[in-house]
Amino acid sequence: MASEKEVVHELLVSKEAFAIIAEAIKWLTIEKLKFQRLRDVITDVIRAPDLSNQELIAAFNRHRPCDGRVRIYLRLSGALNAEFDALKARLAEVTGDQCGVRETVVFCALAISQRQISLAKAAF
Repeated sequence: MASEKEVVHELLVSKEAFAIIAEAIKWLTIEKLKFQRLRDVITDVIRAPDLSNQELIAAFNRHRPCDGRVRIYLRLSGALNAEFDALKARLAEVTGDQCGVRETVVFCALAISQRQISLAKAAF
């Protein structure tokens, strides 16, 4: 059985982007009732990206640029990385701006957080 190659992305993000990512991991952990990782955030959004949500796109654009000094790592399987690259390309088309791995990670984190905010609003 051949082992699937993994791709490791080393990212430097801002403190604000790091907080968004941590918040998304927290919300997804609560939703799934099982500890989640950054890879789980990415996987969840790749399955059903909401690239038509103008509120999400506007929030994403408000948080750019995302570069900074906080070092994080994202480890993806080869297949998941290919799907991630496709999402990255579609996100660049929608925003009309170049999106790298770092920006796409922040977009995925914002998508999870915004989904939780929407669910909370609907509950009241």
